[in-house]
Amino acid sequence: MADYLSLSDEALAALCKADDEKAWNTLCHRFLPTARHLASRVNHDFLEGQDLAAESMIGLLSAVYTFSPDEKASFSTYAYACMQNRLRNVLRAAQGKKQIPPSRLVPIDAEFDAPPVSSAEDALLSKQQVQQIRAIVATSLSERERTVFLQFANGSSYQQIADATGLTAKAVDAALQRARKKLRQQLL
Repeated sequence: MADYLSLSDEALAALCKADDEKAWNTLCHRFLPTARHLASRVNHDFLEGQDLAAESMIGLLSAVYTFSPDEKASFSTYAYACMQNRLRNVLRAAQGKKQIPPSRLVPIDAEFDAPPVSSAEDALLSKQQVQQIRAIVATSLSERERTVFLQFANGSSYQQIADATGLTAKAVDAALQRARKKLRQQLL
């Protein structure tokens, strides 16, 4: 793990694209304070800070897969912009859904408030959690839910997912809510 801590953000992002779990853990822990900071700057009655931090981390995921080292921006600058854009999109979507009763919404209860990995035991637990989430996504979600969830995690909007899958935006929202609910039940 110590070797990964010395790697640059760009090197970690490249390893993440190759599904290196240690690189993912290191990069997530490195950008978690940024996600929390961005979430704390948002004042919104409808969304909780923890959910906003989780959405910001989805922006980081998108940054990993869309970053081009040939561009002039560093990965950290690009990731910050992706995380901010993700929050803006979520806020726009949430403002359009104010009429949905909160009892119908399923919150994302991700454990983003965990302290940074400080021991080998913590690193092993993080690795196991990543493997568990991947296994749940692969086995517990229907094909539609998995497709919608993965596209959403890669930064696609509801409308972009709807266009790509031939679903309506409402069907995309329903599939995403079911996926979140299943993930939440499996993780708790």
